[in-house]
Amino acid sequence: MSEEKEQEQKLPEEREKIPAPENPSKEKAKKERSCIRVNGGVLFLCAVLLVIVTVFATFFVADKLYYNGALFRESDSVSFAGENTDKYKTAKFQDILTFIENNYCLDYDINEVIEGAISGAVEALGDPYTRYLKPGELDAYVDYITGTYTGVGITYTMTESGMLVSDVTAESPAAAAGMREDDLITHINGKAVADYSDEEMTALFGTAGNEVQLSVTHSDDTAETLTITVARVSRQSVFVTDYEGIMYVRITQFDEDTGAEFLQAMEKIEAVGCKGMILDLRDNGGGYESQADIVADRILPAGVIAYSEDKNGNRLSEILSDETCINVPLAVLVNGRTASASELVTGAIRDYEKGTIIGTKTFGKALGQTRREYTEDGSGIILTVARYFTPSGECIHGTGITPDLIVELPEEYAEASIDEIPFEQDTQLQKAFELFQ
Repeated sequence: MSEEKEQEQKLPEEREKIPAPENPSKEKAKKERSCIRVNGGVLFLCAVLLVIVTVFATFFVADKLYYNGALFRESDSVSFAGENTDKYKTAKFQDILTFIENNYCLDYDINEVIEGAISGAVEALGDPYTRYLKPGELDAYVDYITGTYTGVGITYTMTESGMLVSDVTAESPAAAAGMREDDLITHINGKAVADYSDEEMTALFGTAGNEVQLSVTHSDDTAETLTITVARVSRQSVFVTDYEGIMYVRITQFDEDTGAEFLQAMEKIEAVGCKGMILDLRDNGGGYESQADIVADRILPAGVIAYSEDKNGNRLSEILSDETCINVPLAVLVNGRTASASELVTGAIRDYEKGTIIGTKTFGKALGQTRREYTEDGSGIILTVARYFTPSGECIHGTGITPDLIVELPEEYAEASIDEIPFEQDTQLQKAFELFQ
């Protein structure tokens, strides 16, 4: 088994202030906004609810306890989960398993019973961020949290006519084949898209090495057939748009490569220069703490970015920034879906007064999880092990971060994803531009 530390987050189901330019025209804005769409890809969202029952340590019973109808003696021993465990309940749990195995008259699988017990134990913790990954779910979860998946690299919406492509991942098989945004895929291997079942689609696009022929109609009404090989695809998480010298940088999630993507983006930004920067962390539910650290480190001066404590209040880690930092006005956009690792970045920027926070109060998740993997059956556990604190010593868990400038979106877009908001109606983004006037 192996363990990996992450400040995960997935919102109940992933961790990043000039004269104002004339607003781009509607058409130009539409085209530029297309450069920053989140590539949802094929997100394998595991419906996972559970945790491992560790019943392997041994204790000797000192109090009277009846088990299988007999009085326990001090020399008897049973397995238990910890020193505070109720010995009677532990023995009762084992007795119930034995009672089932010896007497239940219908068909059943004792291993499924044990899996159910594990699931129930984790669910009983009442922590939405602690979860048990049932056998076979581990790989899909790791794919999701790392930002990789098996496919061709497109985001699409199903329509009556076929698959309407809304985004093509850079350097993906689809991009290499010439697929573009707004393409309509009508047939796969000569068969109409509408005639495929979900299982057939998964079989086609879920196995690396599969070759598929996609009949595509482009937005200019030209048509062609593209031959594409299914492969492992890394989901892009950092998107940059230049609004006449104001650099808009959106981070959709803190994936495995987000830090490297952000550093590359900053190199390009500094090479051309800019008057200001807008960091959009709206709808960013978090991800790897280590990747959020890289982003915060690049933005902030030398000092503490954040620190964590274990269940006993002992300091587990201290995240530090070096002297390299940005030297242009910064605005940070947040909303109620800004959580976990993205709040770590936001909180540090706030405490260092390095930027102006704009939007609505953030989600309020400052807990870190560790992952333990059981590779033999493809199961695992995501367990909350730490609380995180901002440089000033605040744990924002359950409270969130209140922006410097509270700006609501128009009512019709209050619950919409950021990708669905027209440029002119994005009041939070427009407020950020106003800062640079």
